[in-house]
Amino acid sequence: MILLAVSLPSVLSSQTQFDVASIKENTTPGDGGSLRLMPSGGIQARHFPARALMTLAYRLQPYQLIGAPEWTSSAFYDIDAKPAEKATRDQIFGMLQGLLVDRFKLAFHRETRLMDGYTLVRMRADALGPRFRRSAFDCDKQMQTVPQCRTGGITATSFTATGAPLWSLLQVVIAHADGPVTDETGLSGTYDVELKWSNDVAPTDDATTIFTAIQEQLGLKLERRRVNTDVLVVDRLEKPAAD
Repeated sequence: MILLAVSLPSVLSSQTQFDVASIKENTTPGDGGSLRLMPSGGIQARHFPARALMTLAYRLQPYQLIGAPEWTSSAFYDIDAKPAEKATRDQIFGMLQGLLVDRFKLAFHRETRLMDGYTLVRMRADALGPRFRRSAFDCDKQMQTVPQCRTGGITATSFTATGAPLWSLLQVVIAHADGPVTDETGLSGTYDVELKWSNDVAPTDDATTIFTAIQEQLGLKLERRRVNTDVLVVDRLEKPAAD
Protein backbone atom coordinates (compact mmCIF):
# COMPACT_ATOMS: atom_id res chain seq x y z
CA MET A 1 0.00 0.00 0.00
CA ILE A 2 1.34 3.45 -0.91
CA LEU A 3 0.38 6.42 1.26
CA LEU A 4 0.00 9.69 -0.61
CA ALA A 5 -0.01 13.26 0.68
CA VAL A 6 -0.21 12.15 4.29
CA SER A 7 3.39 12.58 5.49
CA LEU A 8 4.72 15.88 6.76
CA PRO A 9 7.91 16.72 4.84
CA SER A 10 10.91 18.10 6.65
CA VAL A 11 12.57 21.09 5.01
CA LEU A 12 16.35 21.19 5.09
CA SER A 13 17.68 24.73 5.04
CA SER A 14 20.90 26.41 6.07
CA GLN A 15 18.98 29.71 6.22
CA THR A 16 16.19 30.06 8.78
CA GLN A 17 15.35 33.77 8.62
CA PHE A 18 14.69 36.36 5.95
CA ASP A 19 17.04 39.34 6.17
CA VAL A 20 14.14 41.82 5.76
CA ALA A 21 10.43 41.05 6.20
CA SER A 22 7.41 43.35 6.11
CA ILE A 23 3.96 42.07 7.14
CA LYS A 24 0.84 44.23 6.95
CA GLU A 25 -2.78 43.22 7.38
CA ASN A 26 -4.85 43.82 4.24
CA THR A 27 -8.47 44.61 5.10
CA THR A 28 -9.67 45.00 1.51
CA PRO A 29 -12.72 42.72 0.98
CA GLY A 30 -11.97 39.52 -0.90
CA ASP A 31 -11.73 35.76 -0.57
CA GLY A 32 -8.11 35.09 -1.45
CA GLY A 33 -4.88 36.42 -2.84
CA SER A 34 -1.53 35.46 -4.31
CA LEU A 35 1.98 34.53 -3.24
CA ARG A 36 5.04 34.59 -5.50
CA LEU A 37 8.44 33.04 -4.94
CA MET A 38 10.82 35.69 -6.26
CA PRO A 39 13.94 34.87 -8.36
CA SER A 40 16.09 36.41 -5.61
CA GLY A 41 14.76 33.89 -3.09
CA GLY A 42 12.25 36.19 -1.43
CA ILE A 43 8.48 36.06 -1.29
CA GLN A 44 5.79 38.55 -2.23
CA ALA A 45 2.27 37.90 -0.92
CA ARG A 46 -0.81 40.02 -1.50
CA HIS A 47 -4.09 39.58 0.41
CA PHE A 48 -2.91 36.13 1.54
CA PRO A 49 -4.57 34.29 4.45
CA ALA A 50 -2.44 33.02 7.32
CA ARG A 51 -3.86 29.50 7.04
CA ALA A 52 -2.71 29.24 3.43
CA LEU A 53 0.68 30.60 4.49
CA MET A 54 1.06 27.74 6.97
CA THR A 55 -0.01 25.02 4.56
CA LEU A 56 2.40 26.41 1.97
CA ALA A 57 5.34 26.79 4.36
CA TYR A 58 5.03 23.25 5.70
CA ARG A 59 3.76 21.86 2.39
CA LEU A 60 0.56 20.41 3.84
CA GLN A 61 -2.76 19.41 2.43
CA PRO A 62 -5.51 21.48 4.14
CA TYR A 63 -6.74 18.53 6.20
CA GLN A 64 -3.26 18.09 7.70
CA LEU A 65 -3.45 21.43 9.57
CA ILE A 66 -5.31 21.03 12.89
CA GLY A 67 -6.27 23.64 15.48
CA ALA A 68 -5.53 26.83 13.54
CA PRO A 69 -7.59 29.78 14.91
CA GLU A 70 -10.62 30.89 12.90
CA TRP A 71 -8.98 34.22 12.01
CA THR A 72 -6.34 32.42 9.93
CA SER A 73 -8.97 32.03 7.20
CA SER A 74 -10.48 35.52 7.50
CA ALA A 75 -7.44 37.77 8.12
CA PHE A 76 -5.33 38.57 5.05
CA TYR A 77 -1.78 39.89 4.80
CA ASP A 78 0.60 41.60 2.41
CA ILE A 79 4.11 40.23 2.90
CA ASP A 80 7.42 41.28 1.36
CA ALA A 81 10.42 39.27 2.53
CA LYS A 82 13.98 39.12 1.19
CA PRO A 83 16.95 36.92 2.12
CA ALA A 84 20.46 38.21 2.68
CA GLU A 85 21.59 36.23 -0.37
CA LYS A 86 19.96 34.24 -3.16
CA ALA A 87 18.14 31.22 -1.74
CA THR A 88 17.02 27.85 -3.07
CA ARG A 89 13.37 26.77 -3.07
CA ASP A 90 13.88 24.58 0.02
CA GLN A 91 15.60 27.45 1.82
CA ILE A 92 12.66 29.74 1.01
CA PHE A 93 10.24 27.30 2.62
CA GLY A 94 12.55 27.05 5.63
CA MET A 95 12.67 30.83 5.98
CA LEU A 96 8.89 31.03 5.58
CA GLN A 97 8.58 28.62 8.51
CA GLY A 98 10.96 30.86 10.45
CA LEU A 99 8.78 33.87 9.61
CA LEU A 100 5.71 32.12 11.03
CA VAL A 101 7.56 31.24 14.24
CA ASP A 102 9.10 34.72 14.64
CA ARG A 103 6.25 37.02 13.60
CA PHE A 104 3.12 34.89 14.15
CA LYS A 105 4.56 33.21 17.27
CA LEU A 106 3.66 29.81 15.84
CA ALA A 107 4.15 26.83 18.12
CA PHE A 108 3.00 23.34 17.12
CA HIS A 109 3.51 19.63 17.51
CA ARG A 110 3.09 16.75 15.10
CA GLU A 111 0.81 13.75 15.49
CA THR A 112 -0.45 10.79 13.51
CA ARG A 113 -4.24 10.64 13.49
CA LEU A 114 -6.73 8.22 11.99
CA MET A 115 -8.79 10.25 9.53
CA ASP A 116 -11.54 9.68 6.99
CA GLY A 117 -9.98 9.37 3.56
CA TYR A 118 -9.98 7.29 0.39
CA THR A 119 -8.25 4.29 -1.14
CA LEU A 120 -7.82 4.11 -4.91
CA VAL A 121 -8.51 0.58 -6.20
CA ARG A 122 -9.04 -1.14 -9.55
CA MET A 123 -12.61 -2.00 -10.50
CA ARG A 124 -11.41 -4.99 -12.56
CA ALA A 125 -8.15 -6.87 -12.19
CA ASP A 126 -7.95 -7.69 -15.92
CA ALA A 127 -8.75 -4.33 -17.53
CA LEU A 128 -8.32 -0.57 -17.31
CA GLY A 129 -10.80 2.08 -18.34
CA PRO A 130 -11.13 3.38 -21.94
CA ARG A 131 -9.15 6.56 -21.23
CA PHE A 132 -6.40 4.96 -19.15
CA ARG A 133 -3.78 3.01 -21.13
CA ARG A 134 -0.32 1.69 -20.48
CA SER A 135 2.14 3.95 -22.28
CA ALA A 136 5.04 3.16 -24.59
CA PHE A 137 6.89 6.18 -23.18
CA ASP A 138 8.36 7.36 -19.92
CA CYS A 139 8.13 11.11 -20.23
CA ASP A 140 10.15 11.75 -17.07
CA LYS A 141 13.10 10.37 -19.08
CA GLN A 142 12.05 11.07 -22.69
CA MET A 143 10.57 14.57 -22.53
CA GLN A 144 13.05 16.03 -25.02
CA THR A 145 12.85 13.23 -27.58
CA VAL A 146 9.15 12.29 -27.66
CA PRO A 147 6.84 15.04 -29.03
CA GLN A 148 3.77 13.49 -27.37
CA CYS A 149 5.36 14.15 -23.98
CA ARG A 150 4.98 17.89 -24.53
CA THR A 151 1.19 17.70 -24.92
CA GLY A 152 -1.53 17.53 -22.30
CA GLY A 153 -1.87 19.24 -18.95
CA ILE A 154 -4.40 20.01 -16.27
CA THR A 155 -7.33 22.44 -16.19
CA ALA A 156 -10.14 22.94 -13.69
CA THR A 157 -12.09 20.09 -15.32
CA SER A 158 -9.60 17.91 -17.20
CA PHE A 159 -6.31 16.06 -16.94
CA THR A 160 -4.43 14.64 -19.92
CA ALA A 161 -0.95 13.14 -19.93
CA THR A 162 1.31 10.86 -21.95
CA GLY A 163 3.88 8.54 -20.42
CA ALA A 164 3.06 9.65 -16.86
CA PRO A 165 3.33 7.64 -13.65
CA LEU A 166 0.18 6.97 -11.63
CA TRP A 167 1.50 9.53 -9.14
CA SER A 168 0.63 12.33 -11.57
CA LEU A 169 -3.00 11.26 -11.66
CA LEU A 170 -3.13 10.88 -7.90
CA GLN A 171 -2.07 14.49 -7.44
CA VAL A 172 -5.26 15.48 -9.28
CA VAL A 173 -7.33 13.10 -7.14
CA ILE A 174 -5.83 14.42 -3.90
CA ALA A 175 -6.62 18.00 -4.88
CA HIS A 176 -10.32 17.11 -5.18
CA ALA A 177 -10.61 14.73 -2.22
CA ASP A 178 -11.52 15.95 1.24
CA GLY A 179 -8.97 13.73 2.98
CA PRO A 180 -5.87 11.59 2.49
CA VAL A 181 -5.67 9.12 -0.41
CA THR A 182 -3.91 5.75 -0.45
CA ASP A 183 -3.05 3.74 -3.55
CA GLU A 184 -3.93 0.03 -3.59
CA THR A 185 -4.17 -0.37 -7.38
CA GLY A 186 -0.88 -2.26 -7.64
CA LEU A 187 -0.21 -0.39 -10.88
CA SER A 188 3.34 0.54 -11.85
CA GLY A 189 4.95 1.95 -14.97
CA THR A 190 3.63 4.86 -17.04
CA TYR A 191 0.24 5.62 -18.57
CA ASP A 192 -1.59 7.72 -21.15
CA VAL A 193 -4.52 9.41 -19.41
CA GLU A 194 -7.47 11.47 -20.60
CA LEU A 195 -9.80 12.37 -17.74
CA LYS A 196 -12.67 14.86 -17.98
CA TRP A 197 -15.16 15.85 -15.31
CA SER A 198 -17.48 18.65 -14.22
CA ASN A 199 -17.44 20.77 -11.07
CA ASP A 200 -21.12 21.63 -11.52
CA VAL A 201 -23.70 20.37 -9.04
CA ALA A 202 -25.67 18.90 -11.94
CA PRO A 203 -23.04 17.52 -14.35
CA THR A 204 -23.70 17.41 -18.07
CA ASP A 205 -23.95 14.20 -20.07
CA ASP A 206 -20.40 14.47 -21.42
CA ALA A 207 -18.69 15.56 -18.20
CA THR A 208 -19.51 14.03 -14.83
CA THR A 209 -18.14 14.51 -11.31
CA ILE A 210 -14.50 13.52 -10.87
CA PHE A 211 -15.38 10.54 -8.65
CA THR A 212 -17.70 9.07 -11.30
CA ALA A 213 -15.31 10.04 -14.11
CA ILE A 214 -12.50 8.07 -12.47
CA GLN A 215 -14.71 4.98 -12.48
CA GLU A 216 -16.16 5.31 -15.98
CA GLN A 217 -13.11 6.61 -17.80
CA LEU A 218 -10.19 5.06 -15.91
CA GLY A 219 -11.63 1.88 -14.45
CA LEU A 220 -10.54 2.91 -10.96
CA LYS A 221 -12.55 3.66 -7.84
CA LEU A 222 -12.15 5.74 -4.70
CA GLU A 223 -13.35 3.83 -1.65
CA ARG A 224 -13.91 5.47 1.72
CA ARG A 225 -11.35 4.30 4.30
CA ARG A 226 -9.85 5.38 7.61
CA VAL A 227 -6.22 6.36 6.98
CA ASN A 228 -3.35 7.03 9.38
CA THR A 229 -2.32 10.60 8.55
CA ASP A 230 0.51 12.84 9.76
CA VAL A 231 -0.88 16.20 10.93
CA LEU A 232 0.48 19.47 12.28
CA VAL A 233 -1.39 20.60 15.43
CA VAL A 234 -1.23 24.31 16.27
CA ASP A 235 -0.53 24.99 19.95
CA ARG A 236 -0.17 28.78 19.66
CA LEU A 237 -0.57 31.37 16.92
CA GLU A 238 -0.90 35.15 17.19
CA LYS A 239 -1.69 37.91 14.74
CA PRO A 240 1.58 39.63 13.83
CA ALA A 241 2.30 43.13 15.08
CA ALA A 242 1.97 45.76 12.37
CA ASP A 243 5.24 47.04 10.84
